[in-house]
Amino acid sequence: MSYSVVKKKAQFSPADVPPGSVCLSTFVVARNGKGILAGRMDKLDIWLARFFMSEKGGPSYLASGKFLLPASHIMWYESPLDAAVRILDEQTLLSVPKEKFKLADVQSHLRPAPSDPSGPPHWDICFVYTTDVPDSEAKNLKQPEWFRDLGFKPESELSVDDFTRGHGDILEEAGFIRATGTSK
Repeated sequence: MSYSVVKKKAQFSPADVPPGSVCLSTFVVARNGKGILAGRMDKLDIWLARFFMSEKGGPSYLASGKFLLPASHIMWYESPLDAAVRILDEQTLLSVPKEKFKLADVQSHLRPAPSDPSGPPHWDICFVYTTDVPDSEAKNLKQPEWFRDLGFKPESELSVDDFTRGHGDILEEAGFIRATGTSK
């Protein structure tokens, strides 16, 4: 079955949600002189319980062994900026003041395409924030039990394919990395 694009405003009520659902998410591109903060997922049960990880996709993200950015769905009535502050604090245990976050991009992703018969399209609306993590805070970076290899990765060494969950696509579209791994 294919789905057609319907010309109507994106105002959702319980009876008027796109068939593949909609997610509002915030991504944090935390940087310092050493690169972009990313880690590999560990302990799926923690991600499912604490970080709004999907039970459907979580096992494949973990099995991929690829990097994730600090990111999460936005909670009800939470602003995207408040979500960015929460995400960095909860997922990485780093504390950066709210005024140090900057909105870098807003992205819209529809997967699969409405004409794809594999299923109804899922619509992701992504708010991408940047923040510079001062060395004084970066030196406090610990390895939380839900991450493996959490650290600042040199942008010049990262490519889209190093990330799972579409996080590499987010970085590429926002202009942080290229498909070849060369930073912009």
